[in-house]
Amino acid sequence: MKIAAIIGLSIVLIILGVQAFSFVRQVNQLNAAYASASAELTKAKVQEANLQDEQQYLADPANLEKELRARFNYVNPGEKMIIIVPSSTLSASSAAVSD
Repeated sequence: MKIAAIIGLSIVLIILGVQAFSFVRQVNQLNAAYASASAELTKAKVQEANLQDEQQYLADPANLEKELRARFNYVNPGEKMIIIVPSSTLSASSAAVSD
């Protein structure tokens, strides 16, 4: 009778140990997923702040016009665009062409 009780308790302890190990592994996986989601949330909040800053900047018509002119080479009718090439780029291009 004692041997059966010892075997029964051993089986119960083994089952509980396996369940505890499984639970700890699951907790570790959930902690890793939480850390990853938290990092993504922080990155998204920074991106949102940057976009809100850009939106406020572009809400001013003068800034919007400045950005349109810079990004898309926009000129008003009657204006002429002048592109100034820096001398260091020009000399590097000339050296590359002459080689």
